[in-house]
Amino acid sequence: MPKRRRRKVVTRPHGDQRRREILDTAVTVFSANGFNAVSLREVAEKADISQAGLLHHFPSKASLLMAVLQDREDRNREDSRRRLAEGEDRMEVFLRTLEDNERNPVLVQLFALLSAEGLSLEHPSHEWWVERYRAIVISVQGWLTEVIDERNLPPGLTTETVARWLIALADGLRIQWLLDPDAVSRAEAVRQFADLLRSLTRPNTNPAGPAGETPDT
Repeated sequence: MPKRRRRKVVTRPHGDQRRREILDTAVTVFSANGFNAVSLREVAEKADISQAGLLHHFPSKASLLMAVLQDREDRNREDSRRRLAEGEDRMEVFLRTLEDNERNPVLVQLFALLSAEGLSLEHPSHEWWVERYRAIVISVQGWLTEVIDERNLPPGLTTETVARWLIALADGLRIQWLLDPDAVSRAEAVRQFADLLRSLTRPNTNPAGPAGETPDT
């Protein structure tokens, strides 16, 4: 009895490549105009694909938006894990991420626009932003608690407040930097604040740990 031929498994790198191209195009379009003012037709035209082809990869504009946001987070998380594995502490990983982002202002502007739009309860990314900041505060407070001696803090001040200050500083300087990049270096200004925090650390501590959320914005 003749042996049956095994069916050849066909891989589709082209599909993954097209998805990557759509995501990169959406980043550019969303960062220029925000989410609300952009149509799927516009993204499809910029990506040189039919609208039906785009919908094959992303069934709605909301799903495309969430894929864009999560893709950026996944890339940052991967970079953070690599740097932690190389021996950098969590604070340095955060600062280095800010420095990297200054070389890609399109992504920084994208987060600025989408986080502002996401304040609306009706926006498809609203819950994503709420959960992201909740996770970031918990993560940053966790590694600050491990390294900061709270006895060195003013009465009533907690590591949670310090964590929120750090996140807010990065957020606020992001806007100033986008409006006038020559006036301020966001990464350098945050690094100076981080140096103040290092003066409060416990002896012989290193703010390392598993790669969780980083307050990168």
